[in-house]
Amino acid sequence: MAHPFQRLVLAAFLLTGASAWCAETAAAPALITAGDLFNIKQVESPALSPDGRWAVYVVRSIEPKTDSKEEWTYRTQLWLAATDGSAAPRQLTFGSSSNSSPAWSPQGDRIAFVRSIEKEKPQIHLLPLAGGEAQPLTKLETGASGPQWSPDGSRILFSSSLSLAQVRDAMEKDGKEAVPAWSQGKPGRKVNDAANWKLKSADETATRETDRSSSQSLAKVDPDGSLQEIREWLARNEADGSPRVTDRLNFLGETDLSIEPSFPQLYTIEARDGAEPVRVTLGYEGFTHAGWSADGKSVVCIGPRQADEHPDRAMFRSLYRVDLATGAAQVLLEDAGSNYGSPVCSPDGRWIAFSLTPGGRFSFEQPMVAVMPAAGGEVRMLTPTLDRPVSGLKWSPDSRFIYFTAATNGGFPLYRVPATGGNVEKLTDNESGVSAYDVAGHILAYVLTRATNPWELFAARHDAKDARELTSHNSSWLTEKKLSAYEPHSLVTKEGLTVDYWTLKPADFDAKKKYPLLVNIHGGPTAMWGPGESSMWHEFQFYAARGYAIVFSNPRGSGGYGRDFQRANFKDWGAGPASDVLAATDMAANEAHVDKQRLVLTGGSYGGYLTAWIVGHDQRFKAAVAQRGVYDLPTFYGEGTAWFLLPLYWGGFPWENEVRNVLNRESPLTYVENIRTPLLIQHGDVDFRTGVVQSQMLYKSLKQLGRPVEYVRYPRASHELSRSGEPKQRLDALVRYEEFFRRFIGEK
Repeated sequence: MAHPFQRLVLAAFLLTGASAWCAETAAAPALITAGDLFNIKQVESPALSPDGRWAVYVVRSIEPKTDSKEEWTYRTQLWLAATDGSAAPRQLTFGSSSNSSPAWSPQGDRIAFVRSIEKEKPQIHLLPLAGGEAQPLTKLETGASGPQWSPDGSRILFSSSLSLAQVRDAMEKDGKEAVPAWSQGKPGRKVNDAANWKLKSADETATRETDRSSSQSLAKVDPDGSLQEIREWLARNEADGSPRVTDRLNFLGETDLSIEPSFPQLYTIEARDGAEPVRVTLGYEGFTHAGWSADGKSVVCIGPRQADEHPDRAMFRSLYRVDLATGAAQVLLEDAGSNYGSPVCSPDGRWIAFSLTPGGRFSFEQPMVAVMPAAGGEVRMLTPTLDRPVSGLKWSPDSRFIYFTAATNGGFPLYRVPATGGNVEKLTDNESGVSAYDVAGHILAYVLTRATNPWELFAARHDAKDARELTSHNSSWLTEKKLSAYEPHSLVTKEGLTVDYWTLKPADFDAKKKYPLLVNIHGGPTAMWGPGESSMWHEFQFYAARGYAIVFSNPRGSGGYGRDFQRANFKDWGAGPASDVLAATDMAANEAHVDKQRLVLTGGSYGGYLTAWIVGHDQRFKAAVAQRGVYDLPTFYGEGTAWFLLPLYWGGFPWENEVRNVLNRESPLTYVENIRTPLLIQHGDVDFRTGVVQSQMLYKSLKQLGRPVEYVRYPRASHELSRSGEPKQRLDALVRYEEFFRRFIGEK
């Protein structure tokens, strides 16, 4: 208990000097914290009204769970903003459902969107702008996604994916041959030689269990019966998931086995209550990326190059037109060695724009913008000299320009090119990133990432002039935060490659102090970091707030620098890219504020690979964290969904002696005896992209050798842990890595 005199002094302090002290303290900006992860709002999917006056968009946030302490979940809601900034943005949807993929009707009176409710398939809903609740339009057992309004606003095009069993069932009901053209079933068996047990109801299964002679049973099952009865019994067990049996090449999914492929089907539905969907396509072709023709009679889309090739082996896709009245699919383009993507018809009906990637089966060629007459004819390349990977093609309302984005030197600028050919205009700079956009009327709306803010919605003229910030989802709380600036640099390697890198000073920088240096490596290996890349925004600012100087680079093999730079790590994942990373490290470490004796290293995916490679060849780092990486390339072929990187980068497969020798040479596990740097190895329990056994092999080897190593595994976590994983696990990972570094470089 305080003495009366002490209480009097305290009261006087609170009434006088404390007010000035509090004013100073309140004015001082705070540093980014780990918990600020939950403040970040991700802005997505802007869609403009036909006149360009309004933009509907998605806000993804992390919200506390109502039924659990210290647990959070993701929510996605639709918002509406006036593009002239005359009214504050307002929220359109609420509640625990996830709402996404908004699309305006051509009349501008309704918005179609996809609503997902936990444990239910996503369905398309319609929201009237005049008022009222959103109402479901589809009620498909298989769900619905990607709504697109017909030009006249009467119908909506969408897709729904069916399993192999569902496609077979639907085709048999339609009286069609249900055997795929690429039949490659179980060795020694015929396709569909047992009943389609996966489509049978629980009631039917129960009936068959009690009365095998029931007329409801399609086939008798008996483990001691005839060969056919044995096969039916086995097929029923497989349908129950015990055991899981597959004949697929791509039998791994992102988080589990993927026993059966799925096949997207196209549908249309009238935009009115009580309408029933009309299936446009039915089969194993898997038509995707569909868009309306200007007259509303057909759609253009991407489909299979060879009908008799299993989808798992298909490396090429062709450009199609599908007639909506008959479902007939017409091939528009299928040039050997070329791939096509994202076709979009011009509003005036004259042209089809699409992305085209030349170069053959395994290529480092960059996708280009191409255009062809809608009626068929000569293909014209519009960006042959850009040498950047184009994506997200959209037409201007007057059909004069094609807009697109492309990773470029650390940013994701928005471009446009005349449909008739001409100069490519870069509309935004390399210091920012456009992650999504739309164009309507004379307005351009886009989501922008900057060094000072991960996501906000902007509007501008159609040429990106007179831009204005429409939202403050993140700036509202960032105004009270002290951020670290990105400082650009570049270096030239001995091979003549120019490597860009960036540094960040500690947020509370004091020129008189020395700071530890954190080296961070991106994945891919074709990813690209820079001020316009959003996924690392919080992590970089968190480490800067914790007193680290930071350096990250785009070593050889990174995207956004053209074909030759991206191919520069062919048959060289280790030594070459590592030398680029270490050269940037040397440059950053020479800064006066960096303590060269306190260097730490981390990276995820390919960055995890390169982290392990570097500490197996270099001893300068006090500690390192290898996140969800690949460490033994021969086993990666069978372990990960990204196995195709082996033939792409090494020209073959592990059973080929020459290739296997290179894979062993390039595997960090080969050099495990050289690793003496304290290493934290992280992986998700269900990360099938790189394969969790990769981390187990590296950890067990180091543990057997008696090296300083620790292993952390996150239950239920996939390869996307750091981007879309469970919020609490994302927070734990960030704090855990920093705590590990502190053990070896000292307290802040």
